[in-house]
Amino acid sequence: MDYDWIEMMNYMQNLRQFCSRNVRRTEKGSISTSQELDLLSRISLSDVPLTPHELCSCMGLGKSAVSRLIEHLVKKELLTKEPSLTDRRSYHLSITERGQKALEETYNYYLSPIYTMRRRLGEAQFLKLMELIHETNDVLQDIEH
Repeated sequence: MDYDWIEMMNYMQNLRQFCSRNVRRTEKGSISTSQELDLLSRISLSDVPLTPHELCSCMGLGKSAVSRLIEHLVKKELLTKEPSLTDRRSYHLSITERGQKALEETYNYYLSPIYTMRRRLGEAQFLKLMELIHETNDVLQDIEH
């Protein structure tokens, strides 16, 4: 595929502009970065306890970045480590009551651009956009592995 690099740079600039306008930084408080919010949300919403390795995979981050996030959140008492019963080298992560409260306090502020986008695009267009983003993330994840 021979794409014109100027056209592709325009697309990339549009993507960057979209992200900067529609993804808010977290407010000052217990959760200070979007990565912290993402990690805590994944643990909170998961039906099964997650390990650091599983978080690396689903968040698209390296082991050292996830380890730093975990240590920071444990220090802030938003997350706890629970030793794995099957693998002594690993552990599962649990969100604390304080962490759950911090998530609930942060969601409204952080997600307000997404709610606005949903209202203004309409349900059908919004869902189409979200499906395309999901498919794209799957394609990019396959390329990485």
